[in-house]
Amino acid sequence: MAHDMAFEQLNIGWNAAPNAPALDIRVEDTDIIIEFYLNAFAYEGFSERDRARIIFYNYFQYRIGAPNDEGFYCYGQSRYKKYGVKWGEFYLVHNSDWKENFPDPVKIGTAGKDLQHYLFYFKDETFECIASSYSIEFLLHSGFSG
Repeated sequence: MAHDMAFEQLNIGWNAAPNAPALDIRVEDTDIIIEFYLNAFAYEGFSERDRARIIFYNYFQYRIGAPNDEGFYCYGQSRYKKYGVKWGEFYLVHNSDWKENFPDPVKIGTAGKDLQHYLFYFKDETFECIASSYSIEFLLHSGFSG
């Protein structure tokens, strides 16, 4: 039921660095972990070296790839832009069409029950993941230099 899709923004009060988030992706057993620099320019309380770690638990599949920010803004290269999603945001997609519409997935195992569709637009790529749940941790580097 793709026409009933809804997008719940999950990054309230934080976001990935807009220019160079330095996205790192790794798989550990049935979890996929992404880490990236946080946007210290737009959000107080974060410094340029602070990172976020999101763990997607019991993932079934993920993808990393197009569109990038230029494709999104200049060429309309987003399957979800027509739903009002904004570039650079992290979403939970409700009533997703991921079973029919998920390009070039990296899969593990078989699809379980109660899977969620997560979508995160980074500067140079789009990350999508089908997993049972997620958690986020902020890796703050406070301290004085000098």
